[in-house]
Amino acid sequence: MAQDVIIVGGGVIGCSIALRLAEAGLKVTLIERGRAGCEASRAAAGMLSPQSEAHKESPFLDLCLRSRLIYRGFTDHLTEISGVEVDYRDEGVLYVELEGDDSKEVDRWFNWQTRAGLKLERIAESKLRMDEPAVTGSATGAVFIPGDHQVDNRKLMDAVALAARRAGVDVIEGVEVSLFMIERDRVKGVRCGEDKIDAGAVVVAAGCWSGSLLAPLGLNIQTIPARGQMIALKSNTPHVNRVLHSRHCYLVPRRDGRILVGSTIEYAGFTKGVTAGGVGSLIAAAVELVPSLSEFEIVESWSGLRPDTADHMPVMGETGIKNLFVASGHFRNGILLAPATAELMSELILTGRTPDELQPFGIERFFKNPSGA
Repeated sequence: MAQDVIIVGGGVIGCSIALRLAEAGLKVTLIERGRAGCEASRAAAGMLSPQSEAHKESPFLDLCLRSRLIYRGFTDHLTEISGVEVDYRDEGVLYVELEGDDSKEVDRWFNWQTRAGLKLERIAESKLRMDEPAVTGSATGAVFIPGDHQVDNRKLMDAVALAARRAGVDVIEGVEVSLFMIERDRVKGVRCGEDKIDAGAVVVAAGCWSGSLLAPLGLNIQTIPARGQMIALKSNTPHVNRVLHSRHCYLVPRRDGRILVGSTIEYAGFTKGVTAGGVGSLIAAAVELVPSLSEFEIVESWSGLRPDTADHMPVMGETGIKNLFVASGHFRNGILLAPATAELMSELILTGRTPDELQPFGIERFFKNPSGA
């Protein structure tokens, strides 16, 4: 039976788009080469933090802020359908300034966000000690970002995958797409080995594998694997009350007592290993921020391959082949951008009109002639 839409890729982006389209009444099949949600989406930390790392106003920041704004409704909807609680936490984020930090750079970051109307607050050293007593004595103050939150990304991934199935999405796992069926510059479906699935539209949301899937069609949209290593620490005594950032790491407390420490950014191809150097740098940065973590047990270590692009921006929209779309390259913001991506990509597919918010992230930028000739 022909489908209305095929989604290639079962991470948080692919599952969120599939859910949205199924709820709009379309027949949707999602194809995942492994198991849904077991790549970058499960390896993330779940931070919803567009302000923490933003250094200027941009369409990308606008997109991130839009997604953050609708996130609570997104998670409530997922829990209602799936029954899975995703541990949305809204204590905010603290960026902790340490001795040796460039205070002028922090001032510039704080001032432009204030001028842009974004909420954040200077925290004196004395108040920081009361709020987060475990933070190092070399901290000189902090910036509190009340709107940046977190979610347990593994529970979120379980919820969105289950919600998609319950909405009627046909999820096919352990199968790789080998070919896009193209006739007269229009996609007609996909081949998986000897099997073919017909569809009116196809969305490629396969993370860092998206580029290699599209390359045989002459679409040079490189999605670059960026390895991120993380560790989880645990103790019987809670030490961190909210997400903490420093210049070298972030700490994300979970309700089960674990503290996630992340993360590296390494361009090592498709190698997913956890290395001594990576773990060592995370431990050093974590202990610099919260010295008592040196006594915590390492209970887990892992890595994931985040889909990066040359300009570190996502690529979303039409591909130039009729009814073939792409939604990839979300780099470190896949969890955060899932609801906005699903909303905007679904609007594009359902109406045939590219929303204004997607315009800056189209594939055209990959094909511009830098010489202007």
